[in-house]
Amino acid sequence: MLKESYTRVFERGVWRTKAYAFQSALTSRELKLKPKGANIAGLQLADLLGHPVKQWVLKHYGHTDAEPAPFAQRLMGVVEQKLNRHLYDDRVEGYGMVLFPRK
Repeated sequence: MLKESYTRVFERGVWRTKAYAFQSALTSRELKLKPKGANIAGLQLADLLGHPVKQWVLKHYGHTDAEPAPFAQRLMGVVEQKLNRHLYDDRVEGYGMVLFPRK
């Protein structure tokens, strides 16, 4: 199902984002999944960083009350500076941090 969804987004876009935006940013029209047992360093790094960032976004939007762990706090001190921002008012929300589906 994930591969089918990826292909659909790549070919048609999603919400208000046209397909060409995804096609210009992604390197392949096919999602390549690897098992955890493959022990690929990039996947391990994505796992290590992805969960704290997700928890931070959920807390920002009020979907969790859990306080981030010390590692997550340090990580977000670095990551937050790297998030895409609105050109004129420096907003992160809606540019570098978006929670889907929007209500």
